[in-house]
Amino acid sequence: MTTFERVSLLALIYFIGRTLGLFLRHAVNLIPLLVVIVTGGEQLRGVLLWVLPIALPLIVVLHALMSWWFFRYRAADQTLHLREGILKRTQLTLEYDRIQQADIRQPWYFRPFGLAVLGVESAGSEGREVELAGLLYARAESLRQAMMMQKPAQTDTPKADGAQAADLQITLPVTEIARYGLIHNPVLLIIPVLAYPLSQFDLIDDWLLPRLEGFVFTVSNGGSIFQSALLWSAMLLLALVLVVAISVVIAIVRYHGFTLSVSGQRYQTRAGLLTIVSRSFQYVRLQRLVWKQGLVARLLKRKGLRIDQSGRPDTLQQAKTFFIPILAHDRELELRQALGQSEPAWQSVHPMSMALPWVFCSALVVFVAALASDWEMYWIGVAAVFALPLTGLLVWAGWRRRGVFVDDDWLALRRGLIGHQQRWIPACKMQTLSVTQGPWLRVWGMSALHVYSAAGRETIAWLPSPQIEDLQMRLMTRTGDYRGRWM
Repeated sequence: MTTFERVSLLALIYFIGRTLGLFLRHAVNLIPLLVVIVTGGEQLRGVLLWVLPIALPLIVVLHALMSWWFFRYRAADQTLHLREGILKRTQLTLEYDRIQQADIRQPWYFRPFGLAVLGVESAGSEGREVELAGLLYARAESLRQAMMMQKPAQTDTPKADGAQAADLQITLPVTEIARYGLIHNPVLLIIPVLAYPLSQFDLIDDWLLPRLEGFVFTVSNGGSIFQSALLWSAMLLLALVLVVAISVVIAIVRYHGFTLSVSGQRYQTRAGLLTIVSRSFQYVRLQRLVWKQGLVARLLKRKGLRIDQSGRPDTLQQAKTFFIPILAHDRELELRQALGQSEPAWQSVHPMSMALPWVFCSALVVFVAALASDWEMYWIGVAAVFALPLTGLLVWAGWRRRGVFVDDDWLALRRGLIGHQQRWIPACKMQTLSVTQGPWLRVWGMSALHVYSAAGRETIAWLPSPQIEDLQMRLMTRTGDYRGRWM
């Protein structure tokens, strides 16, 4: 293709949504207009309140139409060229071999027309750098294939040969996705965020609280204490079931039909009930693996995997990440084999690493108890008696889950208390290695190694100084001998 072209006119729906998002992000700039409405008098307020409901939608539609009109792209053999902007025109040239991840989304409003949105993330960007909306799905897929098939001349990655030879497909049934909804509960995170804004409305004071007070009065005067406690317990259980049910529904809407396909170095996922999202990346661009297992996941014997590429990952929007929400043990082993991970032999860190956290946590509990009791020695002593063994037990449990593993291909760290998290970094992709030894570490002959990679920073502490120095030289040699692509 030698000329620039526009996307489908139906992409106006996408541009209207993007304009609304831009409007909301800059809504603070409308504060002077609110001041004018409040102080301008009754006549001016009457005029503005009639004009704004008509003018604002027209402005949004006009801005979206002009954004669509000036948005053009050209896909060459090795590069993608993009032009956009209304008053400030910009042009972007993106080489295919810099692309780390290419996603295809089919929003519900595009699916009846066979259209899609192609999102592209490149090395060094802070998020999705390019979005082409309103492409035919076949066109978007062909562009993604062209972008992701750009292979470096040498692919000497950890276990690269094994990864190329592996062909794997994992499909998650609805029951597994429902389990993920039990493990990951976003509703519990949203409730505290919405609590304050909702408290500013009259809905709670005028409607909810009077009904709760009436219910409490009825319960308190209509039965025994046991009946009241039973009824309150049933209400709390009902609320918990409702929260869990909403989380399960959200998980099913987001990950319905989740399929992971591994073909050579290419990893691809496809999921979604209303909006179908297809994501892919190449193994050579892998920068870090993060295996997670919380309390509920441990009870259900499931784990989740996040694959980070370069840059700081955005776990909410999943920018720069490749995410597999839930895996049973057998599927986990298959995926570990495809990724080239060996069975780790975890090494524990020095037991004295527990000392300072134990002292600090115990002192904090005693200090809070002292403040609450107005510095009464009796309650301070009681807090100390209970805090010392309990915090010691918690710190010891965390120390037991802590471990380090290093081989020729990977540097792995494990941590956690009830659940655990494992972070695996390719041993050949280190950017900076530094050794530190504070006074407390020096007393015990220990050191800390700070590892900086394209995915962020990791620290290995409380290992003997000779071992830390040997590990630093080992990683430097492995990185120095590496001749492949990092991203």
